Amino acid sequence: MCNSGVSLTPTINGQTFHFVVAGLYDGLFVMKDDKTSTLWNHVTGEGMYGEHAGTQMPVRNLLQMNADQAVKMDANMRVAISDRTFSLDGRRSRFKDPDRKLRPMFIETLGEDDVRRPRMDMGLGVWSENAHRYYPVATLRSHGDYILDEFDGEKILIYLDPVTSTPQGIFVAAQEVSFQDNAIVLDGGRKIVSGQLYGAHGEATPVKRPLQMFTRWYGFSLTFPNPDIFE
Repeated sequence: MCNSGVSLTPTINGQTFHFVVAGLYDGLFVMKDDKTSTLWNHVTGEGMYGEHAGTQMPVRNLLQMNADQAVKMDANMRVAISDRTFSLDGRRSRFKDPDRKLRPMFIETLGEDDVRRPRMDMGLGVWSENAHRYYPVATLRSHGDYILDEFDGEKILIYLDPVTSTPQGIFVAAQEVSFQDNAIVLDGGRKIVSGQLYGAHGEATPVKRPLQMFTRWYGFSLTFPNPDIFE
């Protein structure tokens, strides 16, 4: 939704709910459940208004990837493939859209803009209970397509995936980073391939990720007011 997708578990007090789009708030879609008509924030999974206001649905990452990356993460994953054409030549430029405008019906619902970044700027928003940080795609590119940082007390690598050119973040301690074909090579012989971390001997290593979404600045800054910006 509006370049701000997450994965929500629609279970509340042991019951499975179904949802519809009820309208717009801060330029983002708001969901309504079919049992109580509570309005829900689709990014945080929090009940905003109604019987379940303040209730929190579990939130997980919804990462952007291709089919090959998906089945490498889980060989039993079911994959739905669109019949729409996709140009590999345009994969690094399709998210730039500097002249993209927000439609008036969205603008009418916005709160006060955070003018530190352009409204339609795109980047990776990362958050936890204690911290919220935004990594602009333009900044990532100017740093060689990756950033080594510390977030919420842990070492983090933010990088542009060499296949999809979308930003992702994983918690990993690293001193050196380089790109080799479709792999991201770390010091000690470790590699990230298709979103999976491998050790020096090729063994798959569990990956820990912060909550994150590839989104537009207005959506992230209105959902998490006054976030840090990596400059």
